[in-house]
Amino acid sequence: MIQRKSGGESGARWLKAELHAHCNLDLADHKFSRHTAEELVDAAAARGYEVLAITCHNRDVWSPELSLYARAAGVTLIPGMEVGVEGRRHLLVYNFHAPPEGLESLQRIRARARPDTLVVAAHPYFPGTRCLNSLLEPNVELFDAIEISGFHVPGLDFNRRARALAARHGKPLVGCGDIHLLWQLDRTFTWIYAEPGIPQVIEAVKQGRVRVESRGLSYLEAARWWATALWRYAVPARRPAPGATSGRTSTRPSNPAAGRAGAARPCP
Repeated sequence: MIQRKSGGESGARWLKAELHAHCNLDLADHKFSRHTAEELVDAAAARGYEVLAITCHNRDVWSPELSLYARAAGVTLIPGMEVGVEGRRHLLVYNFHAPPEGLESLQRIRARARPDTLVVAAHPYFPGTRCLNSLLEPNVELFDAIEISGFHVPGLDFNRRARALAARHGKPLVGCGDIHLLWQLDRTFTWIYAEPGIPQVIEAVKQGRVRVESRGLSYLEAARWWATALWRYAVPARRPAPGATSGRTSTRPSNPAAGRAGAARPCP
């Protein structure tokens, strides 16, 4: 067991992190993920998370106001997006501060990558045309880490090839819930040994100071996820405007005390 503890003068400690999450500002998944960015921050803080990236499809929703809101809840908010490259294949980018059209190919991401940016292969070997699959290994040097997706059930885990590739190439693994519904929190996530802060967290992931915790979904939870997705996509929802915010303007969390409720949980 790795216990969360102080790192001395540096202030480094094990931070509970979710690096792949969506909200109602997502241009692709707003019908499904109907919680606001602030509600996502509140829910993560209540479960002891100290790092969160809201990675909407082709849209960076990070803002100074939202970052302050998260900070008041004890959460470091990492700027990020889930971008579509080489057609519609998904990968995760962090701290690029660039429009999605500037990150629509592996070549452009490679050209824009900096020491303080992070590139993660999202659910790379899952079925379908939106995953990297055969594009990953020939371009593996571009990726700082490989995602272990929380969307697996007993006896069916498409993360196996990702683990094998990470081992072959010495890449860190990060566990992500790919949060579309708030109840997915606390099932698959990453412990990151770092000081709270955007550059510190990114550096720690790149250096492999991470531990993955993943228990996946039960068959009932997976069925619930798909049923909710099918129902919500069938029911009209308002499409978010290009410059929209979540709607809440306060920079204080709804329950700051709850945000630290899980802070003392040990990291296995």
